[in-house]
Amino acid sequence: MSNNVWTTTIMFDENYRVFDLSFPGIFDYAKLYKIQGDSEEEKNIRKQMRRAKIEIVDQYHLAKKIAPVNAPTILYAHGFSKTVKLPSFFRTQDGFVILTEECANVLKKFRLGGNALYPLSFFDIQLNELVNDQTFYFFNITELRSYLLPEYSSKDLDKHSYTKHEGYQLYKLYHADYADHAIALKKEAIECDIDLWRDPELDNSIFMSDELKKALDEAQLSDAWQLFLCDFK
Repeated sequence: MSNNVWTTTIMFDENYRVFDLSFPGIFDYAKLYKIQGDSEEEKNIRKQMRRAKIEIVDQYHLAKKIAPVNAPTILYAHGFSKTVKLPSFFRTQDGFVILTEECANVLKKFRLGGNALYPLSFFDIQLNELVNDQTFYFFNITELRSYLLPEYSSKDLDKHSYTKHEGYQLYKLYHADYADHAIALKKEAIECDIDLWRDPELDNSIFMSDELKKALDEAQLSDAWQLFLCDFK
């Protein structure tokens, strides 16, 4: 077994893409997009729909499981070029993690636990047509493991005045401060029972096993993840 664990954040600027999603039964982006008027009724509908969207975004970032019946099935673009190649790993403006089909297929071979991948067609809502026949995957990361050692991590690690997960202090490392050994973990992380997880104490974090990192390297898909080695104490 390898003695390495890798980390990244979803907040790198290079990973940002202006795409949208619908969550059946909760939030319908296509319906919201079509509401263009300013009547009181339309304003109220938009307000209610945006409130529903905020709720699903908040739940996602709390690592809550999205029921399969509510999982998105379409990735919405706006006047997007049909030939643009997207990275293997990116996030929408709401912080939803999206993977290419090739990348998702690598992850499916590993221990994901409760983490779930849902296929997405790629639709241009502005042109009202498919962008192309590519399939992407919405990644619902629900597995949490607490291994962070903030006292041994980078001095740039910031302590938040609020928490996300009950019983855990929340820290943040600005994306530009990510580097090899900037994040220190308990040695138990090496023997984690799954290959990809988030830490309840490190905001917007993703951690992965060395075995998964090597598989992404071999498939030439790891660059977009911008992965850094963790330190151990």
